[in-house]
Amino acid sequence: MSRWLLILLLALLSGCAAMSKVGPGEVTVRDSLSVTLDDAWNQYSLGATAKTETWTIDGLPLDRLVFYVGIADGEALGEMSQRKDRQIPKYRTTMQAHEIVEMYEVLATSDGSSFQRQKLAPVPFAGGDGFRFEFSRVRKGDELEMRGIGYGAVRGSKLYLVVFEAPRSHYYARHLSRVEDVAKSVRIRN
Repeated sequence: MSRWLLILLLALLSGCAAMSKVGPGEVTVRDSLSVTLDDAWNQYSLGATAKTETWTIDGLPLDRLVFYVGIADGEALGEMSQRKDRQIPKYRTTMQAHEIVEMYEVLATSDGSSFQRQKLAPVPFAGGDGFRFEFSRVRKGDELEMRGIGYGAVRGSKLYLVVFEAPRSHYYARHLSRVEDVAKSVRIRN
């Protein structure tokens, strides 16, 4: 059994993971973003923080869309509680797009997974200038080849990042256009 599936199963059995449907229509993410959905997604509270929200279509081991909302100067995208000797770099308002992707890479590889950035380019996102990146990752727990895409922007010195990841073999291509539609609809709420 994969590590992620085991974690999800244990969390569900212990009652610490809640699932709810979001969409279709306009949905608010962490009181700071609005997105428009054509179809419903499943929202999980497993591992959620005040600045993250995780959605899935087919289940967390198969696909996940994570929103990092309003990350302020000096804050990290997440924590690596199992690794006290290595922590995720903290966001700085002076970071360039490639440095933000490198910060995400540290989070994505905190379990020993491998990560390779494939593309990084400027794109419109969240109502202004932003960036888009593509990556591949091999999950350490089950050696599954994952593909991912992320969109990011800095507004008012805060970082907004949306990252989708799914197995390369089927689920990534299956949901990519849906994820890109979500990313195109992202707006920062005032």
